[in-house]
Amino acid sequence: MTLKDTSDKEVRKLAIYAIGYAQKHNITATKTATASVSKSDNATAVFEDLDLGYYVVESTSGTACNITTAAPTAEIQDKHDNPSVTKIITQGGNVNSDGTMNSVNLGETVFFKTTIHVKPGAKNYVLHDSMNENLKFVQVAYVRDNENHEYRQTDDFIVKPDRYSPGNPEDGCTFELSFTDSFYKTYRQDIDTGRLTEITVEYLAYVSEKAPINFAMKNTTWLTYGDKKTKTEKSETETYTYGIPVYKYTGIDTALEGAKFILSTNEQPSESNAIKFNPNGTIYRYSTDQTKGNITLTSGNKGYVNINGLQAGIYYLKETEAPKGYNKIQKPIKIEILSNGKIKVDGVEITGDVKVLNNKGSILPSTGGMGTTLIYVVGSILVLASGIVLFSKRKEGTN
Repeated sequence: MTLKDTSDKEVRKLAIYAIGYAQKHNITATKTATASVSKSDNATAVFEDLDLGYYVVESTSGTACNITTAAPTAEIQDKHDNPSVTKIITQGGNVNSDGTMNSVNLGETVFFKTTIHVKPGAKNYVLHDSMNENLKFVQVAYVRDNENHEYRQTDDFIVKPDRYSPGNPEDGCTFELSFTDSFYKTYRQDIDTGRLTEITVEYLAYVSEKAPINFAMKNTTWLTYGDKKTKTEKSETETYTYGIPVYKYTGIDTALEGAKFILSTNEQPSESNAIKFNPNGTIYRYSTDQTKGNITLTSGNKGYVNINGLQAGIYYLKETEAPKGYNKIQKPIKIEILSNGKIKVDGVEITGDVKVLNNKGSILPSTGGMGTTLIYVVGSILVLASGIVLFSKRKEGTN
C-alpha cells in the first residue's frame, strides 16, 4: 500500500473519527504496520506484506486517512501540523511587556504560563521544564484548555515530581507534566476536530536568597510527543535580580569608612519604611523576610556599600550619619534601576558606582559632579565683587 503527501478532507475526517472511536472504546487492531517517510515534499511511504482488509493510517503529527487492500493508494497532507510551546512570565516583580523577562527582589514568587499548541492526533505529550537552580519550583497551579476547562491531576495529567508522583524526571528537568491515557480517550474527538487547540499550564517558583546579581536565571520549556518522542523548539524566559554599588569618598578619590545609609522606595526615607537587608561585610542582600534584617547600610574601609537583590524600580538612598568630621548629604539620592539593570542617579544614567561625596567642615557635601563646586565659585565671585563695590564707594567718599 502506498501513502502520498496530500489530502481529502472527508476521508481524513472519517479516519480521525475511526481512530478516536477505537481509542475511546479500547478497540485494538488485528494487525499494525509502520512505515517511515523522508522530510522532503511529496514523500511516499509504502506499507508492505499486509493482509486483505480495512486500515486506518495515522502519522506521528496527527494527520490520518483510510486505505484498503482494494484501494491501496491514499494521499494525505502531513505538513506544518506539529505541536509547539510558548512560555511567558505572568506575575512577579517587574515584568517586561512581552512576558519574556522580569526582575525581582530575593525570595519573591514568579508565576509562569506555558501554552501547548495542540494538534490533531496528539499522542504521548510530555511537557518538560528546566529552571535555573536559583528558581525553586513550587507547584503546578492550573492546567486549562482554550475553552477554560480545567483538567484534573491524576485523571488527566501527572506532574513529576509531585506528591502524587514522587521522584525526579530521568532527563534532569526541574519537572515534567505528562498526559494520561484517560485524557486522550476522553478528549480525542475535541483534539482531532480542532475544538481543543491550546492547553495552558500555570505554575510558580520562588527566587532563592542565594540568587546571582545581574545574571539571567533562565526557565526553559519544550514538549516531546509521538511514538518517537519528537522534541519541539524550546521557549525560554529570564529572571534577574539587581544590585546598587555605592562608593563613599572625599576629595578626589579617597574612600570614606563609616558612613551610614538607609534605602527606601519612599521618597522620604525613614526607619519605618526602610528596606531590610542581611549584611555580610560590606555586602547587603535583600532580606526575604522583611520583618527581619538590618536597615542600616555602612560603608567599609574601601568606601563601598554593595546593595544586592533588588528588582528594577526607583529607590531613595538617605545618609543618616557621616563619618566623624564630615558633613552628611542634605537630601536623599534618587536611584533608578532600569529593566536592563543599568542605573540612573537623579535622572542621569551612569556607569559604575553610585558615588557619594562628603566634605569636611562647613563645605556642603554632595553626590559628586560640579554642582557644589559651582556654588563655591559663584559665592567667591560675589564676595569679591561686593569688596570691589565697597572699595569704590570709599574712594569716591575720599575724593
